Amino acid sequence: MIEGLLSDVHGVLYVYPHAVPGSVAAVKRLQDSGRPHLFLTNSSQHPKSWILESLTTAGFEIAAEHVLTAVEAAGLHLRRSGLHRIGWLCVPDLVEDLAGLEAVFPHAPGTGRVDAVLVGDMGSGFTYEVLNQAFRWLHEGAKLIAIARNRTYQTQDGLVLDSGPFVTLLEEAAEVKAEVTGKPSLTFFQTALSHLGLPASSVAMVGDDLEADVLPAMDLGMRGVLVRTGKFRAERYDAGEHRADWVAKDLAQVVNKLLGEMTSD
Repeated sequence: MIEGLLSDVHGVLYVYPHAVPGSVAAVKRLQDSGRPHLFLTNSSQHPKSWILESLTTAGFEIAAEHVLTAVEAAGLHLRRSGLHRIGWLCVPDLVEDLAGLEAVFPHAPGTGRVDAVLVGDMGSGFTYEVLNQAFRWLHEGAKLIAIARNRTYQTQDGLVLDSGPFVTLLEEAAEVKAEVTGKPSLTFFQTALSHLGLPASSVAMVGDDLEADVLPAMDLGMRGVLVRTGKFRAERYDAGEHRADWVAKDLAQVVNKLLGEMTSD
């Protein structure tokens, strides 16, 4: 029996700045039901305060404690690992979510060695100079930490590159392996489960990304639900080898089924 729900944010709740049709009402029904739930995001373009504000603007009423970000997970991992001087391949605004860490920006003169290189989504900030400085830090022994390694995400204008390809580039150049703190890291999903206080077998994970959202959750024993919103592409899914437990139209259909209003898939 499914008692709790984890859900991706971008592509499931909204494609910024607009809510996916039916998702605002679905979240409200989920909240009113009292079912344990948590919204997960790999977004690293903006701090958590901005994400919460953008959700409010889109029509949602979601409290901070019901959102877990990969950036928060990155900060926890870095502090626990004793990595405090951080080569900053992230947008500057993320500093507010990573208290207690020293951000060293690639363009700063005389940067010196760092403990780790943290890679988020810098968008057009991924210049040759920035990536080359990151490579030099890694070559000097810094750890490579990726907030996420999604390849793409959906915008109003279509699919765009996410940070994943740049993480792969740095791995290849420096001959290192990145530690990932957000999805699809099993540690991130385990942290989410601990927030719910439920075993994996009692939880469903909803996402628009099979590889980052759904399959890792299924590996932990959760039900994996892929929705046909956001960056879902039917032709790619149909041609693939891996399968979700259920492919739903959208979050509204998932919530309806969770609350017992549907009798079949």
